[in-house]
Amino acid sequence: MTVAAAGSLPGEAVPVAKGRPALAAALRHPAALLLLPACVAVAAGLLLPILYLLALSLNPPVTGEVALAGELTLRNYARLLDWFYFSVLLRTLWVSAVTTAISTVLGVAVAHSLWRTPPHRRGLLVVVVLAPLLVSIVARTFGWMLLLGDQGLVNAVLLRLGLVEAPLHLMFTQGAVIVGLVHVFLPFMVLSVLAAYDRIDPAIPEAAGTLGAGPFTVFRETILPLLNPGIAAGVTIVFSLAMSSYVTPALMGGSGAGVLTTLIYQQLVVTYDWHFAAALVAVLLASTLLLLGAVLYHNARRTRAWMTRPGSAPR
Repeated sequence: MTVAAAGSLPGEAVPVAKGRPALAAALRHPAALLLLPACVAVAAGLLLPILYLLALSLNPPVTGEVALAGELTLRNYARLLDWFYFSVLLRTLWVSAVTTAISTVLGVAVAHSLWRTPPHRRGLLVVVVLAPLLVSIVARTFGWMLLLGDQGLVNAVLLRLGLVEAPLHLMFTQGAVIVGLVHVFLPFMVLSVLAAYDRIDPAIPEAAGTLGAGPFTVFRETILPLLNPGIAAGVTIVFSLAMSSYVTPALMGGSGAGVLTTLIYQQLVVTYDWHFAAALVAVLLASTLLLLGAVLYHNARRTRAWMTRPGSAPR
């Protein structure tokens, strides 16, 4: 196998050593070498810490020390079989799933309204949707604490209207955490779905309507399948961020609605059990990747089935 070399005659070729296909490919496509710094940065900043955490989680726990003892054990993962830790994992998955579901429904509704809005007004409404991202997450969470507290605005209105006799306990519950997370992550879902809406030809739903399909049928059979890529992207972003969120669950959930991130913080800062915290991080990462993979695989199958059925829109 030969490639042309700089400084050689036009008809000459320089042989490339056999058994080095990667080097030969790089010589044929020098632009691929530009990816090398990015790959090194990703490996150094992401993969190496994850590998170190995995190795740390497989070492015996030593309180207050962060070291690899060289002895492999599953003792840290066995502790997760305790009902307390397992219930925290289930609560984390439940809160993240509900947050993602609510954000998806609201995000599709808001994006649909923005899509139907004239262009000269859409820009202002998009700014309103993105406005929460301009405020610190701590400030937004504190605002919800003022609204949902025992002496907050919600309870004050309910008491004034006579709907309740005593303040409702709204704070430090799973519901409060979900409300806070939806408020934080909804703009990401709206942007993802709105990008999918902008790729839809308005003539498609109009043609379906002229053929006698009602508004709900047009949305379900024509628009919704075309939104699958945007919804899948939004679900990926929201679910990943909800699983790894710490500030909102810590401030609005308290000890009664703790999730894996708050438990990891306690193991790192309070008990100094870095090995068990590493095992919790590994479980958090694995569960997030597995669930997202399952959701994306199911979404891809649905999209493929819709695109290949008779009478579907052209690819």
